Amino acid sequence: MRLHSLELQAFGPYARRQLIDFDRLSGGGLFLLEGPTGAGKTTILDAITFALYGGLAGQDSADDRLHSDFADPDTEPLVRLEFSVGGVRYLVTRVPVHRRIKRRGSGFTTEPMRVHLQRRQADGWVSLSSNKAEAGEAITTAIGLNLAQFTQVMLLPQGEFARFLRADDDARRALLTKLFGTQLYDKVTAELDRRRAEAVRARHLADAALASAVSAAAEAAGLGAQARNELIAASAADRALAFKNLSDELAALTEITAGALELATDQVARALTAEHEATRRAALMTRLTQSLARLREHEATRPEHDERAAVLGAARRAEPVRPLLAALAEAGTAVGTARRAAGTSAAGSVDSVLARKSGRRSAARAAASQRESASLADLVAAESVLPERGSAADRLSHAATLAAERAESLEAARRDWPGRISAAQASLVAARNASAGLDAARHQQAELERALAAAGELAELEPSLARQADVLRAATDAHQLLVDVHQQAMDARLTGIAAELAAGLGDEEACPVCGSAEHPAPARPGVEPVTSQAIAAARERRDAAGRSRVKAERVYADLDHAVAGLAAVAGGRSVAELAEDAAQVAQRLAAAQEAAAAVDRGEAELARLRGEQDLLADELVAAVAAKAAAQAEAERARADLAELRSALEQAAGAYGSVGARKQALDAAARADLELAAALGDLASALDAAERARCRAEAEALSSGFAGSAGSQGMLPLDVGGGAEALELAGAAVRTPDEQARLDDQVTSWLRVLAELRSVADAPELAGLDPDQEQDARHDAESAVAALDRAREAEQEARSARDAHQAKSDRLRARLAEVNAAEACAQELTTATAPVIYLAGLAKGMDGHRRVALTTYVLRHWFEQVVAAANVRLAVMSSGRYELRRSDEGESSRQRAGLTLGVTDRYTGEERSPKSLSGGETFYTSLALALGLADVVKAEAGGVDLQTLFIDEGFGSLDDQTLDQVLGVIDELRDRGRAVGIVSHVTDLKERVTERLEVRRLPDGSSAARVVA
Repeated sequence: MRLHSLELQAFGPYARRQLIDFDRLSGGGLFLLEGPTGAGKTTILDAITFALYGGLAGQDSADDRLHSDFADPDTEPLVRLEFSVGGVRYLVTRVPVHRRIKRRGSGFTTEPMRVHLQRRQADGWVSLSSNKAEAGEAITTAIGLNLAQFTQVMLLPQGEFARFLRADDDARRALLTKLFGTQLYDKVTAELDRRRAEAVRARHLADAALASAVSAAAEAAGLGAQARNELIAASAADRALAFKNLSDELAALTEITAGALELATDQVARALTAEHEATRRAALMTRLTQSLARLREHEATRPEHDERAAVLGAARRAEPVRPLLAALAEAGTAVGTARRAAGTSAAGSVDSVLARKSGRRSAARAAASQRESASLADLVAAESVLPERGSAADRLSHAATLAAERAESLEAARRDWPGRISAAQASLVAARNASAGLDAARHQQAELERALAAAGELAELEPSLARQADVLRAATDAHQLLVDVHQQAMDARLTGIAAELAAGLGDEEACPVCGSAEHPAPARPGVEPVTSQAIAAARERRDAAGRSRVKAERVYADLDHAVAGLAAVAGGRSVAELAEDAAQVAQRLAAAQEAAAAVDRGEAELARLRGEQDLLADELVAAVAAKAAAQAEAERARADLAELRSALEQAAGAYGSVGARKQALDAAARADLELAAALGDLASALDAAERARCRAEAEALSSGFAGSAGSQGMLPLDVGGGAEALELAGAAVRTPDEQARLDDQVTSWLRVLAELRSVADAPELAGLDPDQEQDARHDAESAVAALDRAREAEQEARSARDAHQAKSDRLRARLAEVNAAEACAQELTTATAPVIYLAGLAKGMDGHRRVALTTYVLRHWFEQVVAAANVRLAVMSSGRYELRRSDEGESSRQRAGLTLGVTDRYTGEERSPKSLSGGETFYTSLALALGLADVVKAEAGGVDLQTLFIDEGFGSLDDQTLDQVLGVIDELRDRGRAVGIVSHVTDLKERVTERLEVRRLPDGSSAARVVA
């Protein structure tokens, strides 16, 4: 790239229009841009970069320098730069953002930036674009450099390359990244850092889950908040040891309470045995006392027995008078039948009134038994369904177990789900990475198609260009020959004129040319004098050849421009190479399209997995809720069942079951009802007997049954009148059946007496003292109370054992969760360690050398920069200094890889660039900047930069060093570059003849003038 002209207007300190002709200024290859400090030398460089890129040359340049404060407010600021690249001329005009006076009203309005890019063709300038983005892209493409690269390669702004020399690793890395386009490695580093952040967050979540599990386990062990926090903060080994100790303590307590339960169970067994023995003895004692009581009662009926025996004897003697008392006997029989039906409660002299009263009492007892039996009906019904309720409670417990198992299975499935989603995300990221080049591949395919077409046209135009080159060469040779002929004719003509003048000279006469009166060597005429007509003919032939040459040059330039344009499009590649590249790009495009389709499938799959994960989470929540509900329902069922059993046991009492007790009550009620009915019948029979007695007495009196009982052979009775007669008749007369019955009664009485005596004399009752019945009953009650206390102690021991066992089980379950959380955290730590380590390596924060990935790539370029800089630094420093790249940072906290040191060959020591003096810093940084420019130019595809500006303090150099530095700059000029030095050093004015003078005007503005 070469600069041709720069036009400024109302820009920076330049209020009026300034035109700088760089073709004239750079004719000698070296020029000076000089002027007082602050006059606007650097503004020239800013104007160049602003025209090309819309930005300024130096980092410290401010946008408020663009619009001139010295210009008229109506004057529009602009910069117009003409430059050429590869023989093609461009003209770019750029107007900065500025304020102008409103055309209507008062005040100012802001005008936006405008740009116009043109290209020179044979018939003039052709507009390319007025769009800022398009024009900027076109300029960057044409030059081959962006703004950062341009300022490092073509414009070396004041202080910039000294700053680069002294910069730290990170600042130097940022600049080199812009220059060499290593943003891809920054993206890789950023992606690794993002994944590292995700890994760290996942680790934090796993640690939180572990802390929650540890806290739950500690809470299950009964620890307080402080102890739980200490366990959470402890190491895995210490935590495992602590939990082992807690588990051992709970196991020991469980074992102790189990032993206590065993002792309590033994005590219950002993108390039960004692209770059985005391109850048996009390029962035997009761049996003995009851047997003796029945025997005494039976002995008490001996008079009746004796009476019946006497009646039987009298009845047998009075058999002849029996038919006379038949009616009275039947009545007596009816009363006897009723008495037997009434049982022992009607024995003795029970009259009808007393029988009716006893019947009412029996009916009342029957009603009470019926009421108590009715109150037990619900419990009997509940007792009947007790097995079903037990089965239902068992089913609820089983359902709770199944719900817990389902919740655990869903939780296990949920833990596996993030891995599947991570795998799907990894596949999706891989597909996205593979499809990332789809647009680029399409663009590259379009570019290759254009390049392939251009290469085909180029192949057709190159032979024409070669032929036109031969034509141009012939035309140039012919024109040069005719120029020489014309010049020889001119020389001959001048020689002939001199001879003609010499022929007219005389001694002591002044020469008309020089005025001398002496003529030591007058010119001699040639063989063939040249006339003016011959000169004119030679000039005409020369001019005609020149026109032919110009025409040939124009044709050649047009062809060359077309070839250059096609070559630029083709990029120097042949049709075969482009076809091969197009095939490769087509393959990459197909792969990218396939990857794009895989992205869609991967996104759908990832969405499906996430949806299923959400459904699984909902199922898990529902399962946990169902588990809690089932456990609560099972617990309620067990509690209700235990309460029912307790109520049934209390209601059953000594009967064994509520149904048995109800049956006993029903039986007692029936017996009492039957007794009441029998007593009613007895009362009726007694009334009937009384009526029969009255009839019998009347009949006996009328039949003559009166007299003393002794004369009748009857038992002596203290009665009189009809009663006496009735008594005599009733006592004396018996039917055969009655006699047999009396005989049975007498016999039965004797048999019962024998049986009662046998029961009272039973072997198991031998040795028992009936007077100790109360003591036996008290001993039985004490044994029952002792049994109750033993059972309560057993229940307490069982509750303590169950509580410790449940606590131990809960701790065991929570410890399983802790182990799972620790395993998950350890697995996550192992899985995320590589990406965290890679992220640290990529960022240059870890590793032995602490070199970032981008820095590692840039080291290659930086080493070339240092090598190129050392070539010039050796000349500038007379071989004293040499730059060296180092992998060691200035401190352990800094990233390394682009650290720069200066080796002093005089001392053999390595120094920091910051320790150099001002002059040493200048030429060292200049050498570094020139080396950087060479490497950037090579990296940018060998961009040919024919103009170079150096804006730095040459005043810090001594004469010898200045000569050495200028020698290096001369080498740049020898290579075809035009080098511009921006300085106000006086010595440079004497050394550099071509210069651009910048001067301040009286009004404070500046002006520039080319001196060449």
